[in-house]
Amino acid sequence: KERKFEMEEWKKYYDEGAAYSKVSQGAAQKGKLGNIVIYNMVSMAAEGFLTSLLAREGVFPEHSSISGMLRELKKRIPVPDEFTVEVRFLNLFMNFCSLEVVEERIPTDGEVQRMSRFISELQTWVESCLFQVSKAS
Repeated sequence: KERKFEMEEWKKYYDEGAAYSKVSQGAAQKGKLGNIVIYNMVSMAAEGFLTSLLAREGVFPEHSSISGMLRELKKRIPVPDEFTVEVRFLNLFMNFCSLEVVEERIPTDGEVQRMSRFISELQTWVESCLFQVSKAS
């Protein structure tokens, strides 16, 4: 299913991702909010960034998971291989879609730092894709 988006549409998703990224980065540096909250904000940032790129490409993803959106993007543009590894790492902490009762896994401080690095790298990459594509339009 393809749907055309206006620039303002993808920009809203990007801005939302950037806001979550900024808060998650600050919280990770200061050790505030708790690791589960930081994980959730990193996930929301990743979702916003990936949705913005998909929207810019005029695609409505079949799956709203971060993994699903990344797979959809890979069909259209080159995506750094390490992003697949990092998204799978994020998935280790997800438990809301499980049919079984799964014990909550709380990220360690080191894991939160890894997530923080990833979301920073993802944001930089998304910005280069969005603004390179939009300038060419």
